[in-house]
Amino acid sequence: MRVCKLGRMDELVEKHGQYAEVMGLTEAPTGMKARLRFPNGHREVLPVQRIRILQDDSVPRSKDSWF
Repeated sequence: MRVCKLGRMDELVEKHGQYAEVMGLTEAPTGMKARLRFPNGHREVLPVQRIRILQDDSVPRSKDSWF
């Protein structure tokens, strides 16, 4: 999966961190949403406009990754 960075600093970022793994994308009536998993195990669904993808999908993850 891909790693992303949340763009806005709010209480979600303060509580769970600024980086997350994108588990998938879903289409909703209000637009595309990303399913995210944070390093502490918390999961959240956010609009794709709030995130920036940092890792290309073709790049293999290292075995010592924090996810």
